[in-house]
Amino acid sequence: MDFSVISGLLAFVLYVVACLIVIRQLRGEKAPSRRSILIPGLLAVIAHAISLWEVIITPQGLQLGLFPVASTVAMTGTALVLISSLYRPFEWISAMVYPFAALSIPAMLWVNTGYVAQPLAHGLGQHVFFSIVAYAVLSVAAGQAVLLSIQDRQLRSGHIRGVMRLFPPMQVMESMLFEVIWLGQILLTLAIVTGFFYVDNLFAQHLVHKTVLTLIAWVVFAILLGGRYLRGWRGRTATRFTLSGFAVLLVAFFGSQLVLEFILKR
Repeated sequence: MDFSVISGLLAFVLYVVACLIVIRQLRGEKAPSRRSILIPGLLAVIAHAISLWEVIITPQGLQLGLFPVASTVAMTGTALVLISSLYRPFEWISAMVYPFAALSIPAMLWVNTGYVAQPLAHGLGQHVFFSIVAYAVLSVAAGQAVLLSIQDRQLRSGHIRGVMRLFPPMQVMESMLFEVIWLGQILLTLAIVTGFFYVDNLFAQHLVHKTVLTLIAWVVFAILLGGRYLRGWRGRTATRFTLSGFAVLLVAFFGSQLVLEFILKR
């Protein structure tokens, strides 16, 4: 059996185990212990990274197809949640990121879209790095926005139920959300800037739609951050802008990549 498959399956099992541990603790209305998150999660990320290295690094160049990149984003997001959990109560999001990271592994290993590995063009490495980390950070922001939306809905109904009673206060949740969005926006800016350095012809490289949608997402997040600073936006407004911006960003890369690889076969 290929080493990438062995390490990938190991990561899959560890993600599932870690997720089950967190869900079990949440069902018992007990805050997840950081040890139960960090140990299996860290081992899963290491095994996942090894599998990704074997899949993406090829003699012909980098395999940056839809599913390898999606799996890389999932792994990076998981790693960010684990690191953030050391100093911020991000353990709640682990119950959301573990399943996505686990499901991305079989797709990475066994779904072939026909993408051909290519050597990196000059400057592409920085763009790819910033893009992947930006997607991962803003994915975490989207997860935080979903939790904040649930918390806000229950507060408005006047009845906090289940594990939501263990969540940090809403002000803390909002503060964490905007911290993540600021980081994601900075990384997205760097991804856009470095991207323009290596793109020679947007039309020839089939990047017009991806570029336009990414810029739209950047504007959405910029408006949200400006509204927060100038008008104190919070609650539903914050979650709606966050999820809208993230949805546009998903279509920008994954939607366009899906069309290119599955329909246009490019």
